[in-house]
Amino acid sequence: MRGEREILFKAEGITKQFPGVRALNDVNIEIYKNEILGLSGENGAGKSTLMKVIAGVYSKDSGRMLHKGREYNPLNYREGTSQGISMVFQEQNLVPNLFGYENIFLSHEKFFIKKNGFLDTRTMIEKTKMYFEQFEIDADPAKRVSTYSFHQRQLVEIVRAFMISELYRITHPFILLDEPTAALSEKERELMFSKVTKYSENATFCLISHRLSEMMTYCNRILVLRDGEMVGEVNPKTSEEHDLHTLMVGREVSRDIYGTTKQDDDYCDEKAMEVKGLTQEGLFEDINIELNKGMILGLGGLVGCGKRDLGKAIYGIAEYQSGTIHVNGSPVKKGKISSMVKQRVGYIPAERKGFGIIEYLPVSWNISLPSIFTLSNKLLLKVDRKKEKNLIDKYIKRFRIKASPEDMCFSLSGGNQQKVVLAKWIAKNLDIIILDNPTRGVDVGAKEEIYSLLRKIVKEGVSILMITDDLLELIGLSNQIVIMKEGKITDIRGAGKEAKPTEKELVQYMV
Repeated sequence: MRGEREILFKAEGITKQFPGVRALNDVNIEIYKNEILGLSGENGAGKSTLMKVIAGVYSKDSGRMLHKGREYNPLNYREGTSQGISMVFQEQNLVPNLFGYENIFLSHEKFFIKKNGFLDTRTMIEKTKMYFEQFEIDADPAKRVSTYSFHQRQLVEIVRAFMISELYRITHPFILLDEPTAALSEKERELMFSKVTKYSENATFCLISHRLSEMMTYCNRILVLRDGEMVGEVNPKTSEEHDLHTLMVGREVSRDIYGTTKQDDDYCDEKAMEVKGLTQEGLFEDINIELNKGMILGLGGLVGCGKRDLGKAIYGIAEYQSGTIHVNGSPVKKGKISSMVKQRVGYIPAERKGFGIIEYLPVSWNISLPSIFTLSNKLLLKVDRKKEKNLIDKYIKRFRIKASPEDMCFSLSGGNQQKVVLAKWIAKNLDIIILDNPTRGVDVGAKEEIYSLLRKIVKEGVSILMITDDLLELIGLSNQIVIMKEGKITDIRGAGKEAKPTEKELVQYMV
């Protein structure tokens, strides 16, 4: 720790209850000036809830908070920011139809009102542009955020937290970072942490990240929550990542988290899907890949390399100009999702809240919805409620979803939401699944469960095309790996359990 350990923020006995769930139970925490504090735990452990209580998004049920030695009880998030505490949210908190600069200064426009009563939009744009350049965001502040890429929007969230502190002339801001790097490339993550490390000379940060290697590298301390209670502290200098895993989960976590020892390399020679010459100008060009039955084919590359665009095009969500797709030997009509559904192909998107779940419907509806026709009595055109209940109960149990069937999906943790997304498609008894970043924003315990489930369904004959930004996940899970760079395939290699490529061997084909 640099310098004297002066307490910036202190919380005592913080408790927060939601209907049927005690999210925080008697939590005590001390955060020192100029430190980068890690906050770790499984999905549903209470990490985001604690941050939101500190930020003023949620009100605490009981307990006491002190900021810079004074009582701190923000009535709302805006009041928290005006006192020097701001937050980068896990789920993007931007307004897509507003311009970039409008999102940055939203609810803080009073600083830019001119004497004539109009907003000084020129200054707002110039300031936003300056920060965009510092964070190397290649986007126009005067364009709508809906035109930005996913990772650009994530960086905008981070920029906004720094900008708010500057507006209120906070001499020592306290910035809460909830999964800030989930959608960023390696280069963007390094840039962000270089900024955080630099700013920590005059600021304090609290970081939540499921990339535990980031926390071990950049944090001074890591506090661990489990089931809403503080259970321990880890010193990254004297501990291993595996020690953090064990404390988070409350049990010994397998060092073979990807289940590589269970990997079956004797998959069928028969082709489940063939993609030939797929091209979409500006996104990907002349893509040729083969997915065998019962295998995991990993698709990797830097953010923006075209791999996600390719996955969407294969499923029919996005367009492609030329090329062919065959599933189980049969041609698939260009751009037809319905053709993929008939061929028993499913697609699980990276953005679970936008496209994976229906937040304001219960877990039961989300799981059974894709299977509604198979659950219906074709003569009476009525859902067989007994069959539906059996299916829902089966997959809640199989995926260890910590929720009841009646719980609304918006109330679930990120990891449990992701399990619902996976469960609803696997319940449909598919032959092929296209997975886009299946464990983004998911803790190590939930990851281990998801990887185990993927291994099981592959053994049952399901074929998986897995698109991922996580290099270790790509190597650990795949039978074969395809690497893309600037829209083209640069390498295809085997990844058998006895012959896994190294990160270094793959990175040279990505950059």
